[in-house]
Amino acid sequence: MNRVEDWVPFSWHCVNCGNIVTGYRNSRGDIKVECRRCRTAMVRTLKAPKQDIIKVYAPEGVERIQN
Repeated sequence: MNRVEDWVPFSWHCVNCGNIVTGYRNSRGDIKVECRRCRTAMVRTLKAPKQDIIKVYAPEGVERIQN
């Protein structure tokens, strides 16, 4: 990755609350963000020009409700 690409901001809406989050790429090319409103953590990986993968992690202490 060259130095110009290192500080390009990536913004999107939080999948949990809708707040706009902004992050920057790390050395592996991933963009890690934590929402300031709901504390949901997201990792965005750019795979191809038309394909991104976003992994969503719940805030610490929150569990999924089973049906």
